[in-house]
Amino acid sequence: MTSRKHVAVLLAVLGPFGIGHFHVGRRRRAVLWLAVPAVGLVVLGLLVVALGRRIGWTVAVVAAIALVLSAFVLSVVDLVRVAEGPRTPIWQTAVFAAIGFATPAAASAILRTFVLESFVVPTRSMEPTVLAGDRIFAAKRGDLPRYGEVVVLDSPEHPGEMLVKRVVARPGDVLEMRRGRPWVNGWQVPSCTLGDGELGSARGEVDVEFLGDASYLVFYDAAAPVAEHAGPLYAAKDAVLVLGDDRNDSADSRAWHGGRDGNVHARGLRGRALFVWLRTSAADDARFGVDLARPRLPSSLARLQPALDRCLATRPPSTPPPGLMR
Repeated sequence: MTSRKHVAVLLAVLGPFGIGHFHVGRRRRAVLWLAVPAVGLVVLGLLVVALGRRIGWTVAVVAAIALVLSAFVLSVVDLVRVAEGPRTPIWQTAVFAAIGFATPAAASAILRTFVLESFVVPTRSMEPTVLAGDRIFAAKRGDLPRYGEVVVLDSPEHPGEMLVKRVVARPGDVLEMRRGRPWVNGWQVPSCTLGDGELGSARGEVDVEFLGDASYLVFYDAAAPVAEHAGPLYAAKDAVLVLGDDRNDSADSRAWHGGRDGNVHARGLRGRALFVWLRTSAADDARFGVDLARPRLPSSLARLQPALDRCLATRPPSTPPPGLMR
């Protein structure tokens, strides 16, 4: 290789896609390689959302990273093999480098806005499903979430504050809480008791609850006060009502606006939580790819696994009756 090609390879390793090709005068090829990370980032995000649950979230993310690395290696190999073109002024290479760094940043912003975004869970209100400090990915889909889905939302009371909760009522539904248990349209959401357990310093009852297509864990802190009755709360036509899985220690639709209006409107929904991509809590051995659509006991509650298996094997009908408000 010529010294010019050596410089181009160094630029390709340290700089954005296509910079090496641009330096050796292969400008059309440089533009094509420049588009690879921008388009590829959005496409890979769509593929992770579409296929992650089928092949496993960890596999999907690792495959996406592997494809990016493969594209990088191919770009360098192509650069080494391609013939040199006319010399490129240094200032033009600098301008291309600036565009090259800005392009994937813009693609990343598009990805976070329309496809997939990462969030850090701020509180314990969704334990034992989601632990405080978990890094989760959420899909940015526009339609209202289904029963039992975990969602990321803007706090109805504190603009700018992000929360993670579970959908228990959809447009037109009526939600009541009777001794801490949810009732939707006069129908008690079915559950199965696993036994007593500890979450951090709290001790209480661990259940698996069934709602719509979802099965998920809930925790009832024995030391926390439980109201005999709360509600009724009415889900608006463009909104959902949500609860935390740590039922006795969660600020959610039951408490917002003094218990008068717990609606989370479509505009306040940031996305559907899909999986934990990084878990740092010492309370659980799992670290990557924890699927939030499947009930999974943290390691501190692992002894309840046989009871969980039995409950899942005897899943009852779990579709609420139509709401009177519909």
